[in-house]
Amino acid sequence: MKKIFGLPALLRYAVLLLFFPAMCQGQHLLNRIVTVKVKQEAVSSVLKMISTQGKFSFSYNSNLVPGDSLVSLNVSEKTVKQVLGQLFKTNYQYKEKGEYLIILPPAREKSNFINGYIYDEETNNPVDFASVYSRQLLISSLSGEDGHFQLKVRESAYPVSLSISKIGYGDTTLVLENARQEPVRISIRQHVVNLDTLIVRQSGSASTWLGRLLLSARLQAQGQNIRQFFVSLPYQASLTPGLSTQGRMSSQVINKFSLNLAGGYTGGTDGAEIAGGFNISNGNVQYAQIAGGFNLVSGDVKGAQIAGLLNHVTQSVIGAQVAGFANKTKGSVHGAQVSGFASTAAEKITGAQISGAYNQASDDLDGLQVSGAVNLAKEDVSGAQITGGVNIGKKTVKGTQIGVVNYAHRLKGVQIGVINVADSSSGASIGLLNFIKNSTSNVSVYTNEIVPVNVAWKLGTHHFYTVLQAGASWEEGSKAYTFGAGIGREFFPFKRLGMTAELGTQNIYLGNWDDISFLHRVQLAATLKLGKRLLLFAGPAFSFYQYDDDQKLKDGYKKYPAKGYRTYRIADEMTSWIGWQAGVSWRYGSGLR
Repeated sequence: MKKIFGLPALLRYAVLLLFFPAMCQGQHLLNRIVTVKVKQEAVSSVLKMISTQGKFSFSYNSNLVPGDSLVSLNVSEKTVKQVLGQLFKTNYQYKEKGEYLIILPPAREKSNFINGYIYDEETNNPVDFASVYSRQLLISSLSGEDGHFQLKVRESAYPVSLSISKIGYGDTTLVLENARQEPVRISIRQHVVNLDTLIVRQSGSASTWLGRLLLSARLQAQGQNIRQFFVSLPYQASLTPGLSTQGRMSSQVINKFSLNLAGGYTGGTDGAEIAGGFNISNGNVQYAQIAGGFNLVSGDVKGAQIAGLLNHVTQSVIGAQVAGFANKTKGSVHGAQVSGFASTAAEKITGAQISGAYNQASDDLDGLQVSGAVNLAKEDVSGAQITGGVNIGKKTVKGTQIGVVNYAHRLKGVQIGVINVADSSSGASIGLLNFIKNSTSNVSVYTNEIVPVNVAWKLGTHHFYTVLQAGASWEEGSKAYTFGAGIGREFFPFKRLGMTAELGTQNIYLGNWDDISFLHRVQLAATLKLGKRLLLFAGPAFSFYQYDDDQKLKDGYKKYPAKGYRTYRIADEMTSWIGWQAGVSWRYGSGLR
């Protein structure tokens, strides 16, 4: 009879029986085949479906796995491991124990440190405050006094490309293929510039006194070193500058949304930035920036800046700045600056400056300045300056100045104030006192049918001047005193012969201040030049006399209308007549002709 089992065969069967349970165990869970087709099902339900098909149970912490989340999945004839890889975006760990598959947190990725030293290539001296950073990983460090730096890097991030930047040096790039224990030695070369064609200035937000106060020396150096690299990300949050979700590279990141609790230091904003205390931006800001304290921006602002205290922009603003205390822009403003105290712009303003005390445009003003105390435009004004104090236009004023005191170097518009001053004028100054440097003024002594002695001070230009007038009659029985103001213009079609036209209002005192009368008067006069300074004038006048029917005259004072003149009654308590004037004028000023 043949032998059915020999010794070799028995040994093979023994080994198979010994290792078969372990082989089954190894494929028992993660390698089992399942099919899952679900749409918007809870994760917990999907796991139950997998465990039912695979004939095992899941074990996991509900705080770790989002069981209520809805998912859609369509897989056929895949291993449990493959299905779990598609189901979860997180790289969980899995442990098999009997008929249980345990879901564990992801393994913490290992990190190591890159150490190195930065040296000057020419002098071989250590270089301090050099920025060492990765553009891809958004991590950075600064070298110390001995040139040493250290960067923490994940093992999976290799190969790592490092950039080294320092003011006065050319940028250097180094690629590390894998982790290394020994320090890296990096030499950087000084960058020579032609100072005849390049103006170097520190004008960023970090250079302001607030920036220096709130930003550490390391953050300031970082912002100055890395000037050419910026990256855009969706959002960031900061507690203070440096304590940010973007770490020390926050000054190079432009965010769609930025939330800063005490304050933040970012590369810019392309959306909205909000801070309880302050926002400091190393680049441009677009759309909205709001802070309880202040906003500092190194670039341009396009949109709105709102701050409880201060908005400071080192370049231009297109939009609006609103601050409780002050707005300061080192570039131009196309829009509006509104502040409780002061608004300033170093270049042209096209729009409006409104403040409680002071506005300054260091270039042209093409718009409106409104303040409680002072408006200053260092170049031309095409618009309006309105203040309760002083308006100053250091070049040409083509618009309007309204204030207590107005000054214009060249006036081509209108000044309205108590005191108006201009070096030259082809416009109009309307006020109590008007001083035009390169023009003439007149002092006139004349007589008319109202009172025999009158004195007038005529201030302005030939084209437009104001008149301050006073007159008196001391004769017993016809006493009267007049004072008033008006405006006028000279016409000289011929070299020595011309005329004047004046419109004014006078008060007439007749012994009782409670019964003051008003005289509105239009005067025309022919003028004859006897020399550069002396003129004779005479002509008719049309008077409108406004009085009180119950007017009580003191004895010895004159009664109006004057006797001997035909009167024309205009209305109750108003009459008119045609009178005259004649006198002499003395001219003074630098505009004699």
